[in-house]
Amino acid sequence: MKIKINDFLTAEQLGEANKNNPAHAVIVDINFIEADDLPFESNKGKYELTLEIGGEETKWMSNKTSLKASVSSFGSDGDSWVGKSIKLWVVEQMVQNGMKKVIYAEAK
Repeated sequence: MKIKINDFLTAEQLGEANKNNPAHAVIVDINFIEADDLPFESNKGKYELTLEIGGEETKWMSNKTSLKASVSSFGSDGDSWVGKSIKLWVVEQMVQNGMKKVIYAEAK
């Protein structure tokens, strides 16, 4: 059994993935996490996707842009997303007070 310290997807795990050369993942599960249950401060709940990447499962708190792209491709019934493939890539952009690597996704 592989021991994971953090089971949330990070930009570093995607390496050099970019829009032209994305990483590929399969959606295993999707859950809505209420704001009070999130591991960080938030006024709104977030969607947590469990993804399989390279044979390993990891969790990802999808951003609004990626959710909109997924809804556009897969529809608004999150249960129907299970088993669907997505492309993931990393973009460095300004977030709050500095540059940060952000993960984006769209249907494969």
